[in-house]
Amino acid sequence: MNRASIFYTITFIFIFAGVSVILAFLWLIAYDQQNYSKELDAKYSLIGIARLSNLAHQIDDKAFQERTKNYNKLNQITQPKEIRRVLSGGEVIARAEINDGDIRNKNILQGVIELIYYKNYNYLNVIYEGKIHLYKDEDFQFYRYYIFKTIAAAVICILILLYIFILRKLKPLRNLKKQIDKFAQGKLDDIENVSTGVDEISQVSEAFYEATTQIKKLNQSRQFFLRNIMHELKTPITKGLLTLEMIEDNKYKERLNGVFTRLEILINEFAAIEQITSGAAFINRKKYNILDILDEAKEIAMSDDKNLKILIAESFFVNVDFKLFTTAIKNMIDNGLKHSKNHFLQIDISEDFICFKNLGDELNNSLEYYTQAFTQGSKQKDSFGLGLYIVDTILKAHGMKLDYMYDNGINLFYFRELKNIIIKD
Repeated sequence: MNRASIFYTITFIFIFAGVSVILAFLWLIAYDQQNYSKELDAKYSLIGIARLSNLAHQIDDKAFQERTKNYNKLNQITQPKEIRRVLSGGEVIARAEINDGDIRNKNILQGVIELIYYKNYNYLNVIYEGKIHLYKDEDFQFYRYYIFKTIAAAVICILILLYIFILRKLKPLRNLKKQIDKFAQGKLDDIENVSTGVDEISQVSEAFYEATTQIKKLNQSRQFFLRNIMHELKTPITKGLLTLEMIEDNKYKERLNGVFTRLEILINEFAAIEQITSGAAFINRKKYNILDILDEAKEIAMSDDKNLKILIAESFFVNVDFKLFTTAIKNMIDNGLKHSKNHFLQIDISEDFICFKNLGDELNNSLEYYTQAFTQGSKQKDSFGLGLYIVDTILKAHGMKLDYMYDNGINLFYFRELKNIIIKD
């Protein structure tokens, strides 16, 4: 169990409380036993000596009654059979021989006082001149420790019931956490309403589910809007490109062709962003050869082999979304060739990374600056500010990251953590 968990904290508190209750009752029982034993010793000593004094005619019956008036539940047993049962079956737990004298009147007090335990009762046996005087203590509370133990057991049971009750009340938190984890993973369609009542946790669960439902509606609305916009824009762009083919070659045709081409690329990049942010990035994630992905990226980028060199020791398979990963590599090829001083790009591939190398100026800002949406470099005519943003987003979706270094006039862009997508045979 996670020590930072609230369930761990509650469990620790109840265990501590249970142990504390047990120790407290053990101490209370021991303390009460000690005090009760002292009380009984004083009681039996007083009664025993008073009875011996009465039998020795040192005090009369009235004086005996006066001394023992606070202990009126000590009843004498006179039936011989019962006396024999107690003496034979009981356990002598204390015995004292009295041998005391008064020098002035030469009155000697002699006798034996025994304390016998038999069938949950204490018996006081006073022996004087060989005669047995047996008394049963009706006031002896043999059950008092059972009461303490019963109370302790009841308190422990109550703590256990409270512990179970609290855990049951907090159980929806775990279900809510599972739904939040699904939300974090983008699985909005799998989120369920785990509200089970009207308490605060259920209210939070209900509010979370309603918020998720609202977000799903907003996402669907956004996706519908973007897809409609892209669909509607592609039609006039396609018509414009077809119309341009009918126009004679001149500088205006070249400019219009550039505008329409840039608009078409921009829409395609918007489509890639929409696919990633909609949570559908891994619908077509399958096993592909890295060389097939490179060939597709080269074809889309329309790059010549003389301007591009690929160094790879041995091909391998990766688990990726073919369209998205190809788009990421295509964007790196486009950027590498556009911003290269000699219009040449080299791609080094190993099992640890993919490196894009080109001769050019160092970036004016950090890589994080260029991976933000619509960030433009110094050559604004060659950049829409979406290229590196799309690459970075695609790599993160695949568990990878984009890195940059500059070494002796060479720009080095890395696709790190390639091992996260490599499929081992």
